[in-house]
Amino acid sequence: MAGSEIQIDDLKPLDLGILEAMDPRLQRMVMRQNQGDAKTAGTSTSADEVVVVAKVTDLAAWEALSEVRTGLSIPGDDYTIVTARVPISRLEALRILPFVVSLKLSRPVTSSLDATTRETGAAALPAGSLAAGGSGVLVGIIDFGCDFAHRNFRRADGTTRFKAIWDQNAAPTAASPFGFGHVYSPAEINAALKAADPYVMLGYGPPPDSGGSKGTHGTHVTDIAAGNGLGSGIPGCAPQADLIFVELAADDVPWSGPDTVGKSFGDSVQLLEAVQWIFDQAGDQACVINASLGTNGGPHDGTSLVEIGLDRLLKQKPGRAMVIAASNSFADGIHAAGTVPPGGSADVKFVVGQQDPTGNELEFWYAGADRFTAQLISPDGRPLLQAAPGTSQALKGPDGKAAVLLVNRLDDPNNHDNTIGLFLESNMPAGTWTVRLTGNTVANGQFHAWIERDDRGQSRFAAPNDNSQTLGSISCGHETIVVGSYDAHKAAVPLSFFSSSGPTRDGRQKPEVSAPGHDVLAAWSRTGTKVTRKSGTSMASPAVAGCVALVMAEAAKRSKKLTVGDLRSLVIGTARQNPPASGGWDPRYGHGRIAPAVMMGQVAAANPVAPPKPPARPAKPPKPAKPAKKVAAKVPAKAPAKAPPAKKTPAAPAKKETAEASVGSTPVRRKTVARALSYGPTSPKPTPAKGGAQKKALKQGAAPAKAVKKAAAPAKKVSGKSAPPVAAGRRIPTFKPGKESIR
Repeated sequence: MAGSEIQIDDLKPLDLGILEAMDPRLQRMVMRQNQGDAKTAGTSTSADEVVVVAKVTDLAAWEALSEVRTGLSIPGDDYTIVTARVPISRLEALRILPFVVSLKLSRPVTSSLDATTRETGAAALPAGSLAAGGSGVLVGIIDFGCDFAHRNFRRADGTTRFKAIWDQNAAPTAASPFGFGHVYSPAEINAALKAADPYVMLGYGPPPDSGGSKGTHGTHVTDIAAGNGLGSGIPGCAPQADLIFVELAADDVPWSGPDTVGKSFGDSVQLLEAVQWIFDQAGDQACVINASLGTNGGPHDGTSLVEIGLDRLLKQKPGRAMVIAASNSFADGIHAAGTVPPGGSADVKFVVGQQDPTGNELEFWYAGADRFTAQLISPDGRPLLQAAPGTSQALKGPDGKAAVLLVNRLDDPNNHDNTIGLFLESNMPAGTWTVRLTGNTVANGQFHAWIERDDRGQSRFAAPNDNSQTLGSISCGHETIVVGSYDAHKAAVPLSFFSSSGPTRDGRQKPEVSAPGHDVLAAWSRTGTKVTRKSGTSMASPAVAGCVALVMAEAAKRSKKLTVGDLRSLVIGTARQNPPASGGWDPRYGHGRIAPAVMMGQVAAANPVAPPKPPARPAKPPKPAKPAKKVAAKVPAKAPAKAPPAKKTPAAPAKKETAEASVGSTPVRRKTVARALSYGPTSPKPTPAKGGAQKKALKQGAAPAKAVKKAAAPAKKVSGKSAPPVAAGRRIPTFKPGKESIR
């Protein structure tokens, strides 16, 4: 709503005439269309069409609806999670269908090394590790701005490490996933890399730096997780992993006219579709996905439909994991909590800044057995409107359009709690506003409230603040791994001041773990080789994703595919403490600091790998009995003297029997890898081989004995001698840290 500040005296009641049983954000959507606001087309939507996620009990009936453009479907025992694009004018009709249990508008999501790899231990893995830098594992990144041309994402020969890039903002083709965006193949990326301007050639690239920003978020995040350091000299946590990237569409309900809350944010439904697509590309390949994204709203108990969908995708098959940033909202004053006494009330105050050009959105959650009346009081102390349980009320400005919407919805279908949504459109008066909650029926009395994220004009609750339970909107699922941030540059590894706090609203212990996220050096987009510093749980999350990739690779080399439950148990059970204080979970550090070496050690101990056996010797054809007797009679005792000592046995047969594996660009013996692979400067020498090596010695000593026809007995004596030693392990290339400055 453009124009000057609206005066309180100019506000008048607005007759909504919409379905009050709908989700508050859907009610706001219908209200805005009814008053003549036009929604423009988005990357995946037509004009006046929105992205939704739903819970349906009859998938066939849902897909048969003419007004529904179907997206993904994630089946379950009792219902299916679906995504779709639907006309705003059909939202109310869809919501009352008997097989539509829940219908939600997509929520906004937005983006929230040397010290990282050193402090976590990802750069110096234990002897005997087979992880090989995450080789064979697919690391998926869902974010904004990927510089595919940076040397850290290219192989030594200059070709790309990306299996694919899906730009959800690009014009669709017949092959576009879910009907929108464009997927760029390795062949297309490699062709672009040969051009003078690879971004123009491909039709995709990170935006140039603007203002004070240095480098895109997605490039930085990708490098922390799995950059190989060939450009910067600073490798990420899983430098040999395969890469795949999704450029998340910035399509959170763009209305015509001035900016609205979340305009430049991504879309949580399209994030869910991105996760499905990445897992589809991975197939049976182990895959970990990082999403350093989120906002503040939602139930914060894991029951949002997007979080339920993520949990289901992760449990569909082993070899899947997803890591999410905790959020950066600890010090932002975006959470409030309290108790409404029976027959009494509780006031919740929030502050709208003088220079806030945007609207404001608040969300309250309280127990399903309770009934609260919500009243809005202006900064000058005047009650403006109130919503009884199960009702919605609105005020319009002098132009006749909605300025305030207050929704008091009962029995959310996903957790059966009640929710209150308050929307102040732009140009409302600055100052301290009050929401008064009055207890009509009180069995529990507790409530929690969050102010939605708004980077252009963040409102906050009045002091004193309750900074607990400040996790992001998609950071409260049951199967995801959520990560807090600390400063790895300081000896005390203190928590980052911004790192959000758990637990979830239903009391579960999240975040699970923490990692370095403060002043992290990683790839700077559009520079080719340089790095820049960024801070946030957005930087901590990909460090854990890279560590999980190493664990997945370790397990895969040992013929083990870990379930998401296995991986969560490893992350939680091996986390380093002191800090946090030993003996329990910390609401910001989680169970402790990530410990990849310990995780891989546990995988190795549970899944030992035996040294490779030499090929079986082919059976010799039987010989006539009479010639054999003659050989035995002629030379009964000379064979031992003619057989050379084992130390003179040539090593060529052993070289033929031992295949080679590759670590980086240096070939090493597979037996050496099995015994002593590490990312330190050198690999320890293996101990002398036994068993299979003795059989090898028999083979090596038998050749000279053939000069004496069929001297079987003396050959047995050769087999009793010690086998020649296995060659010492070769030097493993170490990725050396670069300078801790922007280069």
